[in-house]
Amino acid sequence: MVLLGLRRLTLFGLASTALSALVLLNAFVQRQGQFFGTCIHLTQSGGSLLVLCSMLLYAAVISGRTLQRLLFGELRVIEIEHIYERSWFSIMDVCLAMTIFRNEFDLRFVGLFIFLLFVKIFHWICADRVDYMDQAPNVNAAFHLRILATITGLVAIDLAFLAYSVNTIVRFGASMIVVFAFEYTILLVLVVSVLAKYILHTIDLRSEAHWDDKSMYFFYVELFSDFFKLVSYVVFFGVVIHFYGIPLHIVRDLYMTLRSFVQRCRDLVQYHRATANMQQRYPNASEQELAATDRVCIVCREEMVAAAPADPAAQQNAQGNPPARAVATHDPLAPKKLPCGHIFHFRCLRGWLERQQACPTW
Repeated sequence: MVLLGLRRLTLFGLASTALSALVLLNAFVQRQGQFFGTCIHLTQSGGSLLVLCSMLLYAAVISGRTLQRLLFGELRVIEIEHIYERSWFSIMDVCLAMTIFRNEFDLRFVGLFIFLLFVKIFHWICADRVDYMDQAPNVNAAFHLRILATITGLVAIDLAFLAYSVNTIVRFGASMIVVFAFEYTILLVLVVSVLAKYILHTIDLRSEAHWDDKSMYFFYVELFSDFFKLVSYVVFFGVVIHFYGIPLHIVRDLYMTLRSFVQRCRDLVQYHRATANMQQRYPNASEQELAATDRVCIVCREEMVAAAPADPAAQQNAQGNPPARAVATHDPLAPKKLPCGHIFHFRCLRGWLERQQACPTW
């Protein structure tokens, strides 16, 4: 799929370059070499403008790919798939938005949308690359420098275009620029959440011990991100309804964001209920209970060792079993037994309950 896309882009570039050269040469000959006459001829010809716009689009794509290679290097397959999938949805949203702002649709709108699409693509790549930090085999200084430069640039672009959009709305009233104010607000929320995740990943990479609360911090980042997105969607929805009509292009996104936020709130409440008094609610598994299993925690795939009982006489283990280990009251490696009978490390069980409130074997 990647090679096919490159071939199509190459063919598109060759065709656009050839046609643009012919259009310029034709205009230059007809106007007898006059510069201003050639420019007037090009602006008055719809076909010539279409060809030149296609050439500008190709130049923008090449510039974007060059910048992408500079900031991110070679893209992974999953990142390319995400770009194609999300770009398709963005284009469909704009087509639906055109039904509302059809009276204001012009070349300026097309130019702003193309630039917005490029900015979105860099946001998506940056988010995927930060999420990959957990599995990345080598996170070197160059990686950190690229990510920080990308995030800084994206924040500056989002703030600049958001300020421009708000200033335009205040001076000239509501128009199609409302769409771009909303889009850059959503992108700003996204890049701030990416920055927060990057900071958390960096802290975890520099920490020698296992960070048990990392996933919970990520959960709160996603929760606040969904909250600010939901507020932005509601405000935009109200503004567009007041001045134009129902914005069909964000109904799906508004519903998905609302459902995600409500689900995260439910997960948060259920998590606090499930993890309240875990030490007392879930007893430590005994040596006999572990001996009846394969001793492997299915979450981390590591062996579990029973805690040393308080009674010294009970510390005698069966022959061939691993020796019991003195365990602190809140030892993260203490084997905990659920009411269903399954046994897991305390740390693994807590981490699992942050994502789901059911036994991992179900």
